[in-house]
Amino acid sequence: MIFPRLFRRRRREYEDYEYDQDGYYADLEEGEGEIEEELNLSDEEQAKRYAIDLCDQMIKAAKDIEDTRAEYDLVTSYLTDVQIIEDLTEDERKPITDCAAHVDRLGKERSEFLKTERRLSDTQFAQMQEEEEALPGIIKRLKSNEAYLDTVKRDMSFLEGKKLEWKLVKNDAVRTQRLMRKSACYLFLCYFTLMALAGIISWYMEMDLRLAVTILSLIAVLLGGYILIRYMDAVSDIRKSNVNRNRAISLENHVKIKYVNIKNAVDFTCEKYHVRNAYELSYIYEQYQAEAKEKEKFRETSDELDYYTKALLQYLNRLRMYDAKAWLNHANAIIDSRELVEMKHQLITRRQKLRTRMEYSKRTIANMKQEALVNIRRMGEVNPQLLQIIRQIDKMNLGRQ
Repeated sequence: MIFPRLFRRRRREYEDYEYDQDGYYADLEEGEGEIEEELNLSDEEQAKRYAIDLCDQMIKAAKDIEDTRAEYDLVTSYLTDVQIIEDLTEDERKPITDCAAHVDRLGKERSEFLKTERRLSDTQFAQMQEEEEALPGIIKRLKSNEAYLDTVKRDMSFLEGKKLEWKLVKNDAVRTQRLMRKSACYLFLCYFTLMALAGIISWYMEMDLRLAVTILSLIAVLLGGYILIRYMDAVSDIRKSNVNRNRAISLENHVKIKYVNIKNAVDFTCEKYHVRNAYELSYIYEQYQAEAKEKEKFRETSDELDYYTKALLQYLNRLRMYDAKAWLNHANAIIDSRELVEMKHQLITRRQKLRTRMEYSKRTIANMKQEALVNIRRMGEVNPQLLQIIRQIDKMNLGRQ
């Protein structure tokens, strides 16, 4: 419907007064005998009540005519505005058409922006806007800290592995020490046992066992030397593993302190911006930049729209239109002659319906007036108040013609 907001506003004003005239008079014509019988019009009180009801219906119908007439005049004013647009010369139309084209285009752009789903919440956008200049550095530092955390984690894993490695070396060296001690004891016991046996055999059998004793002693010395060397190597391995393991623990503790400090900084930044990592913060910042550009474009569009809207209103006001502001929502009708023709057709159709409605309401009032007068005459005493109401309604109708 043309100029929908104005029509809806005025329609709400008179819809409260509408009544079902068709249904009322259909029943009146089809069942006049039943109504007369029900109301017992021969009775003075019933006739009076019926006349009062008809007067009340006439008042409502008169108000309906008044409201319909107001809308009829409004539609006529809009048709006059349409006619003014149609009668413009080419030179007069050109600046108006240019302004209307800008208003129509910019209005659509602004509407599209308003329909666009927001990328960030108002709180996120405000926070990004407040720290816009510092955010690139914050994102870069957060990425660096997260990369450092990954490196530290690898170092901690490496040191943990080294601690386990040196612990295993120490355990092997301790086992070797124990084994060498037992081996030395067994070697010493076996050597002296064999030496005693050789002495006994040499003494009882008078045999020369010096060569065997020499060979046995040589073997014992070699085995003892091997055991001693292995034992000393184990002692060295234990000492070395302790030193290296302690150094690994020290380095791990130092790395853990740095890890905790950097982790606290990363957690603080993530909690502050409600993100999980630098990638998410970078994505939100990119969304902020895109939305900030859109808002800046929207502001520029709004400024341009305000400028061309004022210019269009100035042109239309010079034409002494009834409602120049209404054309701001129908700028496309100024640009496109087909839209203007369609608008005019709808207005004419609307006005014809309003005229038909008023004529019907007038006929309705005339019929109800006749009925009321008939019932007033049937009353034993003419009620001057009812006659006064009917005369007032006649004056109202005459004033609207």
